[in-house]
Amino acid sequence: MSKPMKHLTNLLLLLFLAPIIIATIQTPLLSNETEVPKEETTSTPVVYAAQVQAKPAAAETQITEPKKAFVYFTHSHEAYPSVLEANNEKIAVYHTEQNISSYQDLISDQFAFHQLETTFLEVDNMKEMKANNKKFTQAYGAVRPFIIDALAHSEYDLVLDLHRDSAKSKITTLKSGDNSYAKLLFVIGGEHANYSSNQQLANNLSEQLNKLVPGISRGVIVKKGKGVDGVYNQDLSKNSLLVEIGGIETTEEEINRTISVLAKAVSNLYTTQIPS
Repeated sequence: MSKPMKHLTNLLLLLFLAPIIIATIQTPLLSNETEVPKEETTSTPVVYAAQVQAKPAAAETQITEPKKAFVYFTHSHEAYPSVLEANNEKIAVYHTEQNISSYQDLISDQFAFHQLETTFLEVDNMKEMKANNKKFTQAYGAVRPFIIDALAHSEYDLVLDLHRDSAKSKITTLKSGDNSYAKLLFVIGGEHANYSSNQQLANNLSEQLNKLVPGISRGVIVKKGKGVDGVYNQDLSKNSLLVEIGGIETTEEEINRTISVLAKAVSNLYTTQIPS
């Protein structure tokens, strides 16, 4: 091969190999690396702005279970004559339908608003008594088996036996500002060994009520001796209370306001005074 031809061949070979040589010099590691998927390039997860928040304190994140109340009506047909009159019913102190137990929905709603879970005894005690020829004085004994059964199947923080007092408005009504309320009275049976626990609970709740609406609670009375039941089934639970709501001249508006205050007071009681 002549020299000119040899030079021409070398030149062409050089021009052909030049891009390969240059690429190799610029990226010497390409042949030794494996492409890593983007989501695996780091062991630290991506954090978005919405995630960059200070963690709340443990107490704020803790979910508190609602306190549980069991409510029943020993004298389930006790009625409010003023309410019956307003509803064009015959005025009476007892009624089979429009009575103290008619306020279950209101009680449930007001208690739920304050994070209190309410269970009602699904027994019309006075109806059962009539069917079994029981006397009025046997009411607490008649309802007792139902309470025992209910308490055996669940634990309650508060057990309420709700009644309507027989006193008139001079004793059972509170005027406060532009509103009037049904006063509340706590009755404790003093003829069982642990009644002091029930009494203390009643005192605490009475105090909470009067903090919200001064004078709405008539206080706590302990009954024992001849002519009274003396126990009121409160020996079945240290958290059991008998509560008189208003009296025979109490209006529906007064009942509604008082139940609202009662729910708030119960909530405050278990929030501030009784450890969970």
